[in-house]
Amino acid sequence: MKQEQKFYKDRTIGLLTNFQLLELSLKLYIGTSYDYIHMLVEDHIHFDFSITDVENYPLERLLNIFGKLNGNEELKKRLNKLRSERNYIAHEALIVTISSNPNMETLHKKAEDFFYLEDELSECLKLVTDEFSKLKVKGELSRLG
Repeated sequence: MKQEQKFYKDRTIGLLTNFQLLELSLKLYIGTSYDYIHMLVEDHIHFDFSITDVENYPLERLLNIFGKLNGNEELKKRLNKLRSERNYIAHEALIVTISSNPNMETLHKKAEDFFYLEDELSECLKLVTDEFSKLKVKGELSRLG
């Protein structure tokens, strides 16, 4: 495998890993939100959602639910911009690496795009983690108060 193909493949696998971490973070946020909602409404209304309901959801559905549970509009915009990139990474990106004669222009262009995508994905992952921390603090305060 050519050096460029190997670099592209490694970067693609790294992005896939980060998208998986983002999905996990969203699942934990949603599951914890469901737990807190259940705690707050249990004496008033039946609420039977939990993290198991979203365990197998793809990023697309997780972002839709997260958007209903979180008020950080700027973060939601940034996350929504990642949808098409995630689909490309998950369904098409590695095809370039298996060809014996890849389109080098595409490979170079995408490798450059991936550089910026890595940064944005890392920042969004950190922001979701920050939102999760805020949620946990609010939830603990609700339990105490």
